[in-house]
Amino acid sequence: MTHQRTSRPRWIGVDTATPRGTLQDAGEVAVVSPNAGETRHRYALVIAFDSEEALRQAVTNHRCAYRDSQQFQELNHG
Repeated sequence: MTHQRTSRPRWIGVDTATPRGTLQDAGEVAVVSPNAGETRHRYALVIAFDSEEALRQAVTNHRCAYRDSQQFQELNHG
């Protein structure tokens, strides 16, 4: 069976502007929620968005772009 790939992204019909986030932290992260308590993720990225709408758009479209936070820029450029 042969599958043909199309060049059309699967999010056609929705706002395709790429939401921008800021990479705030990377490494081990503990997430605390009222229902599950604390969950640790050894390999994680924390990306912050400027608005709830930008976050929602990134999740809905399964895509986002990020820029390094000031802390990461300083670490990378000494």
